[in-house]
Amino acid sequence: MRASHAASGFAIALGALLVVPHAFAHHSFAPHFDSSKPANISGTITEFEARNPHSYLHIAATDENGRTREYVCESHGVTQLSRNGIRPEMLKAGTKVRVTGSMSRHSAYMCFFDNVEFADGRTLNVNGPRGGASPAAAPTVAARKDIFGAWLLAPIPNRSTSGPQPMIQSLTPAGEKAVAGYDPFKDDPTFRCDPVAIRRVWGAPGTPLEIVRDGNDVVLHHEWMDVRRVIHMNMKEHPKNGPRSSLGHSIGRMEGDTLVIETANYSAGVLNQYVEQPGQPTKGLLHSAALTSVERLSLDAARQRLVVEIDLTDPEFFKQPFPRSRNEYAPSALKIEPFNCSPEGVTGTIKK
Repeated sequence: MRASHAASGFAIALGALLVVPHAFAHHSFAPHFDSSKPANISGTITEFEARNPHSYLHIAATDENGRTREYVCESHGVTQLSRNGIRPEMLKAGTKVRVTGSMSRHSAYMCFFDNVEFADGRTLNVNGPRGGASPAAAPTVAARKDIFGAWLLAPIPNRSTSGPQPMIQSLTPAGEKAVAGYDPFKDDPTFRCDPVAIRRVWGAPGTPLEIVRDGNDVVLHHEWMDVRRVIHMNMKEHPKNGPRSSLGHSIGRMEGDTLVIETANYSAGVLNQYVEQPGQPTKGLLHSAALTSVERLSLDAARQRLVVEIDLTDPEFFKQPFPRSRNEYAPSALKIEPFNCSPEGVTGTIKK
């Protein structure tokens, strides 16, 4: 395996940390990296691109032919890495490291790193201690009595952001045409720092969100992509000629303790950046400007979980409404930090 023998002298036992789930990756993992091809790269850091939504570690390492090559290894954004104990000052040029993870599907000299080991024997995992969830959702956070406050996506076992998407079988001819014109490896909206769609925003792992009151309105502030959605509580209709965007225009109402959000005025866009189907190339799931959504936000007080249910309807691109999706969030004491997204190239790193 490439670079597995480079820069010897590090401890070789990483124990259970060598195998960790990729549930916290910010974009779909499987289309870009192959978990069946483990990366094990030792060498000297030449640069660390401390960016969001992804960071990139450049390592000079010797390949299996004895040649020094530059390996570029992606991981979470700098904000998430820093919260989990991997800070930019630890990855200065000249630092000797060993990284383990998964090799890229697109380049023999790129990878996704899960663990970084330093010359003094310290081994850190990008998802925090023992490869578990970020400590952001600490059990010491005061019990919540309503939906307001800061939250963090609760871990989802076997979560996949690029697996089968049954709705791709329910496309109208217009929807099929749109899907055929989308190349996920060039057209993924996150390459342009576009937050993609509300369902993608709600599904962002490892980054907190905050629900606050702002006068008569409610604001959903997500750290991911610096999303700030204003929910207009005193409006009954969407502006007929209002601007359109990937996150649309939202009006809301309370039904008991549940916040109901109706969103329209979407621009045509992407629902799933990557959709995998057996025997077929990777595709994306697109939506038209006719998309509408209904979100229901409620508190499960007994379990201390924010429950978010989303219904989507797009009669132009789909023959039927979407099945209801559901996410849960744990209370968090995290402060939302500026995301300051950096546009990325087709291969990921903006250097290429």
